[in-house]
Amino acid sequence: MKKIKILHITDMHFRHCGRLFYSTGKKINNGLILNGHNVLNISDRDITNQKKNIFDIGSKKYLYNQIIKNIENFKPDLILFGHVDRLDYDNFLNLKERYNSIRTAQWFLDPVNVKGPDYEKNKNRFFLKSQFCDANFITTSIDTIKFADSNKSFFIPNPVDPSIDKYKNFNNDKSIDMFIAISHGQHRGILKRDYIDDRVKLIKKLTNKISYNIFGDKNNPVWGQNFFDEMQKCSMAVNLSRGKPIKYYSSDRISSLLGNGLLTFIDENYQYQNFLNKNEIVFYKNITDLNKKIIYYKNNPKILKKIAENGHKKAHKIFNNKIVSEYIVQKSMGIPCHKKYRWMNV
Repeated sequence: MKKIKILHITDMHFRHCGRLFYSTGKKINNGLILNGHNVLNISDRDITNQKKNIFDIGSKKYLYNQIIKNIENFKPDLILFGHVDRLDYDNFLNLKERYNSIRTAQWFLDPVNVKGPDYEKNKNRFFLKSQFCDANFITTSIDTIKFADSNKSFFIPNPVDPSIDKYKNFNNDKSIDMFIAISHGQHRGILKRDYIDDRVKLIKKLTNKISYNIFGDKNNPVWGQNFFDEMQKCSMAVNLSRGKPIKYYSSDRISSLLGNGLLTFIDENYQYQNFLNKNEIVFYKNITDLNKKIIYYKNNPKILKKIAENGHKKAHKIFNNKIVSEYIVQKSMGIPCHKKYRWMNV
C-alpha cells in the first residue's frame, strides 16, 4: 500500500504528563507510523487548554487557525480526526470546502447506545463530523446505529499495541484473583462527584470467595503505569462497560485486559463470540453465571492460564494496532480491502 501523509488530530494528553500514555489515540498513531506513513500530530485539547481566552471561548478560533497552518505546511493526503469536539459545524464545513481534495476521516470510541449514557450527546458528536468525512470508524457495530451512514461508516475494534500491552499475566501465579477498573473523569484525574455508575451495582454482587483489586468504584481510580502495575498482580478481569450491552461496543479497557494476558470475562450480549471463542475469553449470561464461572476458574488455575494465553494471542493477532490502522487508511482513502479483516462482515 502506498505510504501517505496523515494529519492526525486528537487528544494526545500531553497536559496529563503521561497519565494516559496507553490511550487509543496513541495506539492508532503508533500503528500508522509502524505501517510506514508520515504522521503529524495536533493535540487539540492540549492546544485549547493552553490558549484559553475570554475573547475566544473554547479556543476554537485558535485551534482552527493552527490546523490551517499545519495543513498548509504539511499538505497531508488524509486528515484523521479522533473526537475533536472543540470544532463546530462551520469549522468542519470550511475545512471541507477549502481542502476538498484532501481525504478526511474520524474515529470514535464512546457509547452510542439509545439506552446507554450520554446517547444524544455522543450521537451529535459523531454525526457532526460524519457529514464531512469520507469515512467514519466507531467501536460499535454499524448495524445497531441508525444515524450512521452505512456506506461510509465502519466498525473497528479497540486496538492492541504490543509496545504498550506487553505483559503476559498468564505466565506467573498472581497474588490477587480479580482486577476491575472503571473510570469517569479521566481528564480531570479524579472521579466525578455524585456520579452514578451502573457498573458499581454489578461489582457489589460479585462473589466474596475470591480476592479483588478494584479501582474507580468509590476509591481513587488508577492510571499511568500504576494501571499496569496493579493489573499485573491479578490473573482475571471482568470487562465492564457503561450502559446496557450493545453489539461490539466495549470500553477500550478490553484491549488492555486481553492484550496483557488476563483471563477476561465479558457479557455475552456484546456478541464478541464473533471474534473470540470460549477457549480465548469467558462469556457470561448474568451475574449468577458470572460468579459460578469465576469460582470455577479460580479453582482450575491451569485452565485459567491456558484460556488467558489463548485470548492474549488472539487479541494481538486480530486487534493489533498495525492491522486496525491499516484498515482505517484503506477505507479512508477508498482503497479496496483485499486482505480479510476479522471484524468485517460479521
